[in-house]
Amino acid sequence: MQSSNQKVNALESIIGIFLHASKTPERVIETLAHMGISISIDSIHKAITSLSAESANTIRKLGQTLTVAYAYDNFDVDLKRSLPTTEKSDSTLKHLTSALLFPLQHGVTADDMKCSDELWQKSTLNPNVDPSLHPKKRTWKDLLLKISPPEPRHSSGLTQRERFNSWKFLYDICHYGPPYFSQFQEDLENFKPEEIDAIRPIVKTPIYPARAMEYSNSTVSGNISTIENLMEQGGVGDPNDVEMQYVVEDMTLHIVLFHGDLGTGDRIFSVQLRRSIEKTPWKRFQYVAFVPGLFHVKMACADAIWRLTIKPPSARIDETSLMHDISKLRPGETGIMGSNPGFRRMHQTINHSGICRRLDSWCVLSSQLDKKHTTLELFAESKPNFTTLQTMANTLSHQYVANHNMDRLRRQPANQRDEQHENSLLINKYFLLYEELSYGMNSGDIGRIECCLLPWIFIFRGTGKHKYAMHLTRFLSDVHFLYNERLKKAVRWNWLVNPTGKADRFRGVDWCVELQNLWTKVEHGGSGSTRTIERIIKESPLVQTY
Repeated sequence: MQSSNQKVNALESIIGIFLHASKTPERVIETLAHMGISISIDSIHKAITSLSAESANTIRKLGQTLTVAYAYDNFDVDLKRSLPTTEKSDSTLKHLTSALLFPLQHGVTADDMKCSDELWQKSTLNPNVDPSLHPKKRTWKDLLLKISPPEPRHSSGLTQRERFNSWKFLYDICHYGPPYFSQFQEDLENFKPEEIDAIRPIVKTPIYPARAMEYSNSTVSGNISTIENLMEQGGVGDPNDVEMQYVVEDMTLHIVLFHGDLGTGDRIFSVQLRRSIEKTPWKRFQYVAFVPGLFHVKMACADAIWRLTIKPPSARIDETSLMHDISKLRPGETGIMGSNPGFRRMHQTINHSGICRRLDSWCVLSSQLDKKHTTLELFAESKPNFTTLQTMANTLSHQYVANHNMDRLRRQPANQRDEQHENSLLINKYFLLYEELSYGMNSGDIGRIECCLLPWIFIFRGTGKHKYAMHLTRFLSDVHFLYNERLKKAVRWNWLVNPTGKADRFRGVDWCVELQNLWTKVEHGGSGSTRTIERIIKESPLVQTY
């Protein structure tokens, strides 16, 4: 199989690197090398070293453009030994930090990010600025007027959110209702929710893994080391710093975006608070601008719905409760759903239960219009057209989802109230709000995401998730009232990435980091792994782009 030219063996090289990545035993690799199917073990190691050096050069060139964002998160790897030992040794669990680099898209230039001094003069951490000159502290009322100002009356009489809910009702019956309604799926494409402020044009975002770091970012000092290491890998820093051990591109006047979960954001703010008395921007970490990851925000939304609809024992009593739906949809998991379901189970429960509830709303409304339509199948037999379905969807959006009329319902005398109906309206509201946030994230509609985050901030406060409420309020206030227009656009239009370059395939930056961690743990964390921690760190940047 080998070429007559020993320097041209591309197929064998690919197979050799694949065998190495798959943790194939060395004896097997040697056998395949003798058969001419793979290159030798020494050649594989040389190829790995060459690829690592090439990846490091690519990251350095990318970082020195000063138009790149970083994202990092911790991950644990259990390096189990292949043979048991009688001696008690150190723990095989290693705490590491992985990171990704994302070139800033949509025309962002280095000059757009050159506003570090401007932000420092407005910062409340600056000890040399008179507190009376600090910018006005913004509240949710300011955000409401800025992000979701009063909109002109729509021809349908529905608000922006109600129009999305109407589309979602239509989508569910066309995709999950009786077969008759599937013919309207093409018409539904022309009825999609309007874009508020979407990331356009859609471009593919290249993703570059950085070298893994043997730091634990669960501590403030670990975050300091991680950020400094990433700046070193990117080849940027303060060339006037006497402690700088390598040649760098000067970035002291620029802002660098760091994506992460809220734990990372907390520690970054702690770093900047502790270092605020330092003399140079580099020592103050003045260049760091934290951007909360939307994937973790979505997980927090799912957890908030769990706290509202499942966690309280009183929320599981009547037959219209979400737990009653779970007993039908996931009968073998009622125990775990009531204690600690996790994001994936809760996400699927919200989607499936929401579809069932919205289809049930269709059935109720159709039976009110014609008593013969006791089921959706009977309603389909009447062959309604798409215009009729649109009118009914608008009615469902206005009457079967909690809105300002909820106060009127609750003020009624106790003997006239229908609390089960009120709770059903609220559950529909929470589910549709979750669906709208997911839709905005997938479509890259930053304006819609921001409009959704405003009510979620209050839900977070009501369910005890105060950290999310505080961080999101601070971030949105900084973006809309503190950042200049160029930095504001750079942050908002790079809040999400599109790894495939296709429509409706936007993803949170922190989701990409979590996926990278999953691949790393699957590759290196299995039982019987004999690789050392040093090799894992060195081999981490092999894959350069997804």
